[in-house]
Amino acid sequence: MKILHVLLTRMPVPPLKYGGTERVVWALYKGQKELGHDVKFLTKHKSSHPDALLYNPKKTLEEQVEGWADIIHFHFLYEGDLRTPFICTTHNQQVTPASFPKNTVFLGKLHAERSGGKAYVYNGLYWGDYGEPNLTHSGNYIHFLANAKYKDKNLKDSVEVARKAKKSLHIIGSKRYCLKWRKNGKYKPYFYPGNDLNFYGMLGGDKKNEVIRNSQALIFPVLNYEAFGLAMIESLYLGCPVIGSHCGSLPEIITRDVGISTDSKSVMVDALNNIGQFSRERCHDYARETFNHLIMSRNYLYYYEQVLNGHALHDEAPAVAQNLLYDFSLKD
Repeated sequence: MKILHVLLTRMPVPPLKYGGTERVVWALYKGQKELGHDVKFLTKHKSSHPDALLYNPKKTLEEQVEGWADIIHFHFLYEGDLRTPFICTTHNQQVTPASFPKNTVFLGKLHAERSGGKAYVYNGLYWGDYGEPNLTHSGNYIHFLANAKYKDKNLKDSVEVARKAKKSLHIIGSKRYCLKWRKNGKYKPYFYPGNDLNFYGMLGGDKKNEVIRNSQALIFPVLNYEAFGLAMIESLYLGCPVIGSHCGSLPEIITRDVGISTDSKSVMVDALNNIGQFSRERCHDYARETFNHLIMSRNYLYYYEQVLNGHALHDEAPAVAQNLLYDFSLKD
C-alpha cells in the first residue's frame, strides 16, 4: 500500500525538541515501513529525508497530494474533495461545538466519546529513539513534562504537590522566567523561586530522555480534556509511574499498576511518598507493549482498509454538541 502522511507544520519529522504530533507521524512512518508499505510524509519543514516531501505554497494542497498514494492520512481535519481515499486524525480535543469529517480517527475511547465518534487509535511511539529505561533505581526527584505557559498544564499544583512530598521537581517545558499567566486579559511574567525547582526549557533527544529515566515519577495534574498525553507514555517507557489528575485521557491510559489518576492533591502526595509501590519494570513493559509504533500502525491499517473498501468510519459526522468547559480543579 502507498501511504502519504500530511502534517503541515514547520517542525521536523521527527522533532528535535518539542513536537508531539511530529513524533507520532515519525512512529507511523517507521511502523508502516516495517510492515512492508511504501510511505511518504508531506510537511512544511525542509528535509533531506528520502521520503519527505516539501509543501509548496504556490500549489493547492489537492495538487500536491493527488496521484501517488493509495490512501492519504491527514493529521489535521481536512474536509476537501479528493479522488484519493483519505482519513483524518485529530490530535486535540475540540471543546467548542463543531463537527468532524466522517473518516476522522480519535486518540482514545474517551476522546472519541467526547467528540461524538467511535473510531480511535491510541498513539504509539518509536521506542528505538528513547534508549534504555532505568528500571533499577532513580534520582531523588520527580519531573513535569509539558509546555508550562499553558495554565491548564498546571505547573502551579505540580510545584505544590512536589513540595508537600518533599521532592525536587525537574521541569521540562519551561524556563523559570518565561512562564506567563493571563490576568485581566493580559499576560504577565510569573516567577517560581526555590532551589528545589530545576527548569530546563524545551528539551529533546538524549538530554530529555536522561532527565526522565532518572526520575522517580511524572507529575501530570492537567486540568483539561487532554486528548491523549504523550508525556505519559514517554515517562512510562523510561520507567516512571504517572501521578496525575482524573482529567482527559488519564482515567483510560493510567491503570492502577502504573500510577494513579485522582482529583486530590493529598492522594498525589501520598502516592509520591510511597512511589515504591509501582514497579518501574511494569511501567516500561506496559508502554512498550501497548503504545508502540507497530501496534499503532496496524490499527490505522485496519481503518485504511475500511475506507479503501468504500466504508465511512462513522455513519454520521461526529460532533461536539456543546461547549466542554475547562472547569476542573484539584481538591486539597
